Amino acid sequence: MSIFYKITNFLLIGLFSVSALAAIGTITEQQGPDAQLKRDSETIVARKGTGLEMDDEVRTAATKLNLTFEDDTKVAMTEQSVLLIDDFVYDPNAKTGKLAMQVAMGTVRYASGGIAKNNRENVRMRTPTATISVRGTDFAMVVDEVGRSLVTLLPSCPDFGLVENKDDEEKCPVGEIMVSTDAGYVLMNQAYQTTIVASALQEPTKPKILDDKPTLNNLLIISPPPQFPRGFDSAEEEAQQVTFLDADLLEFDDLAQDLLADDSLEQNDLDQDKLEGEFLDDMLMMLLDPGLDDALKERDGVLPTLADYPWVKGYYNEQEITVYSERPPHIAEIKTTRDTDADVVITQDGVKATIIENGGGNVIINITQTQ
Repeated sequence: MSIFYKITNFLLIGLFSVSALAAIGTITEQQGPDAQLKRDSETIVARKGTGLEMDDEVRTAATKLNLTFEDDTKVAMTEQSVLLIDDFVYDPNAKTGKLAMQVAMGTVRYASGGIAKNNRENVRMRTPTATISVRGTDFAMVVDEVGRSLVTLLPSCPDFGLVENKDDEEKCPVGEIMVSTDAGYVLMNQAYQTTIVASALQEPTKPKILDDKPTLNNLLIISPPPQFPRGFDSAEEEAQQVTFLDADLLEFDDLAQDLLADDSLEQNDLDQDKLEGEFLDDMLMMLLDPGLDDALKERDGVLPTLADYPWVKGYYNEQEITVYSERPPHIAEIKTTRDTDADVVITQDGVKATIIENGGGNVIINITQTQ
């Protein structure tokens, strides 16, 4: 055998070994069309059987995926979710390693594998506003469009939480997680304890226990902000959570006076805070009080189909209705008078949203945007 042939075979074996070692997990379940996986500068098809590597970014779009990693860590992703695999190292012989992931948007459920059970200090899950330290358990994260996060501790049941009845589920062990920000942290060690993180500069809210087994998904409800942020039991509790970072140094009472009466400058775009809808807070309140769902729908009868399209936001006052849709790189904003009965149809790169204003039907507004 020639030296060149031996060297060539050695190089080929070496390349094959590197490729084989690169796989850290696999997409094991798929419900819906193919998803996308961004790897380096490439975008590849993500479907059942696709291998996973470090630094992969998984985007589910219109499908649901289950991921299983080499240490038997399991991750379930709903539609419109984005997960980045930052780090994964695992030695199956020593059963040691480290794991780090980021959830940028959507709903992701996590079930601990070998790394968390043997090296729990080496497991970190992050959202845009929170860091979750895992101590061998299951939990779910819901992240909205502006990064606010809802984290719920779940029982660690066999087969990723699939049990036949509630009695079986109560036998499942419950671990512990720490949810932290730059301002503080909370510990959760009871099944269905839930906390909300609005900002990396604010403490997570005091954990609440959901009475009923929740169905956590991308349900984001847009509604006018209540008198006190959802998640507080009273004004006194809210006051205890307020820090100097919550102060609005540009807020002056004098500017709130209506000095122009019917002047056309009374309302403008700067009066609207397009990030103010208490998405995750409303979701938590609906889980705690299912009857609130009907009340929210009745209150938001002005835009009855808005909740069907999480990327579309709606605002209204006594003078006008504003519909705002953002699917990068496209932005569409439509304003009508408060009493308009309209169907606003916004199509961005083939994704259509039909927003009904009041009763709808009298006015049809079509907006189409493509790259």
